[in-house]
Amino acid sequence: MKKINQVDFTRFRNNEHGQFHTVIRNEIAAETPQKLGIIKFHQSYIDALAVQLTAIEVEMGSQHTKTIEDSDLYRDQLYRSFVLHIESCVMDFEPAVQQAANRINRIVDQVGDMRKQPYNQESESLTSLINQLVNNYEADIAVCNATLKLNKLSEANTSFISDFGTRSTEVSTRISGDVRAARVLVDDIFKNICNVINAMVLLNGDADYSTFIDKVNYQIDYYKNTINTRRSVAKNKVETSNIPL
Repeated sequence: MKKINQVDFTRFRNNEHGQFHTVIRNEIAAETPQKLGIIKFHQSYIDALAVQLTAIEVEMGSQHTKTIEDSDLYRDQLYRSFVLHIESCVMDFEPAVQQAANRINRIVDQVGDMRKQPYNQESESLTSLINQLVNNYEADIAVCNATLKLNKLSEANTSFISDFGTRSTEVSTRISGDVRAARVLVDDIFKNICNVINAMVLLNGDADYSTFIDKVNYQIDYYKNTINTRRSVAKNKVETSNIPL
């Protein structure tokens, strides 16, 4: 029995994300929301996507957009590096290191996946986490030999906040748009649409939904392959650059 596959949108570039949902919007119109049983979510999906596409235009019109994207990617990488380091310390041979890492992990787990948050919310969450770790878990951070990583993460977050403020000032005379926030809303509604259609398949069989499901899954597979290819190329470039001359 067919179903719409799951998809992680966090690695989609803004233009890819907008293109994906634009295609899905058009496929829904072709099949009709009535046939698919998603009338409840259809208009909100259309409206949310329109907001996102407008926000993308604002981003593209700012000379500081590339700086923001690079800064956000860099702090995400440093955050992931910090988290992976602490997770590795949980398995350290020293009991004291294990205990310190477990205490830090409990705090980190409360934050969740910040990549799905709007820019400002991610900045606030990261600032709060860093302050809590510095003020209350400084000794544990030192035991895990993670002080430098945390300091670098703090610097990257501060840099992003500065870059984002510069971009916000530059676009203040135009329609304001936070693409990250718009993407989150679109993704949430899309998830609801997928859940409804998958549930309808369980109830009624997939005959009425088969064509639509195939087209959605084709788009999901296409962008997954695109992202995997891009990551592979980037990895090869890093490995090549590390080859001694």
